[in-house]
Amino acid sequence: MTEIVLAVCSGALAAILFMLLLLHRRNRGELSVLRRALGASSLWWWQSDEDSRIVWAQAAPHRPPWLDQEQLIGLDFWRIPGSTASEEAPPQIIRDAVAARQPFFDVPVCARLSGSGDVTVRLSALPFGERGGRFRGYIGTATRDERAVAPMAAPLALQARLAQLEREHTERAREFASAAREMESFSYSVSHDLRAPLRVVDGFANIVLEDYGSRLDELGREHVHRIVAAAGRMNAMIDALLAMSRRTGRELEIERVDLSRAVRELADELRASDFSRSVEFRIEPDVRAEGDPVLLRLVLQNLLGNAFKFSARVPEALIEFGHLIVDGDEVYYVRDNGVGFDTRFAERLFGLFQRFHSQNDFPGTGVGLATVQRIVRKHGGRVWAESEPGKGACFYFTLSSSAPSSAS
Repeated sequence: MTEIVLAVCSGALAAILFMLLLLHRRNRGELSVLRRALGASSLWWWQSDEDSRIVWAQAAPHRPPWLDQEQLIGLDFWRIPGSTASEEAPPQIIRDAVAARQPFFDVPVCARLSGSGDVTVRLSALPFGERGGRFRGYIGTATRDERAVAPMAAPLALQARLAQLEREHTERAREFASAAREMESFSYSVSHDLRAPLRVVDGFANIVLEDYGSRLDELGREHVHRIVAAAGRMNAMIDALLAMSRRTGRELEIERVDLSRAVRELADELRASDFSRSVEFRIEPDVRAEGDPVLLRLVLQNLLGNAFKFSARVPEALIEFGHLIVDGDEVYYVRDNGVGFDTRFAERLFGLFQRFHSQNDFPGTGVGLATVQRIVRKHGGRVWAESEPGKGACFYFTLSSSAPSSAS
């Protein structure tokens, strides 16, 4: 009884119950409904005698090409019609069940068919007998093993398409590896080949100031100071470019990330960097997402850092972090009430070394938002901004739908 109660949860027993009803119903309308229901869930259904030979069988209307209903009659019920093997022993589970006159459910049976390859079906059956208790045989069903049959049953065109996709995937992986090697080579070149002449410019400019500064007038010294400052900025840009390449070039390590916690930690760091400022952080609690924790923290660090920097001239600065749902997708945002910018040039924001404000007013390398965009795209998402001059800015970003994120 326990086995039957457990098996009620499976489609196998449901099919057998349909069959029992089918054998006992006499109403033609009910028979038609039951046959359609059974045909939708099984390949064939059968009744065997006490020697396990099929004495009655019915194949489903949408049967596979290899299934011949006439071949089922007289066959051992655990055999698959058309099998190339002449002697096949039943699976041990079926052997034990038959010996004990017990039911069995979803037992996989495999066979090699001529012209169809390997086929796997799952057998389920209940013993039945006369009122006096004499065993008469089994009634059961054979259902398709989708996991085993689906690859074999796939049309040739589909198999060819899958093979083509695999080849394309391999080629793209090769191209990615090649691009990664080129990036490493480029980084080495930037780090060494470009820094060498830059050091020469900076070094000789400082020599001029130290050894010949007294011979130059004020304008001359100002020109040399500008050369030194420009060399310093160029060096900082190279550092930023290499840092972006190293950080964003790593493989993604996806896990559950508490974005709210990361924002709170970064907010504390920003407050500690300038105690003279009064900045209010409004952070939505328990916002979480699936992504790389290191890279997502870098996204938040850049966005919050920009919000902190560009709200420096506001007496009561306000920086907000939260999320909202847009067309079923999670959208995260960082909003500030700082200087803002003209959205006509918003697309330029995410380019390397693009700046809307003077270096003297708001220092920086112009790499932060490019880093944000690269990381967000690597996660399969997108980033955009809304703003008005003098009214602050709001940066939005999403993450991949294949790595669903949520707030909980």
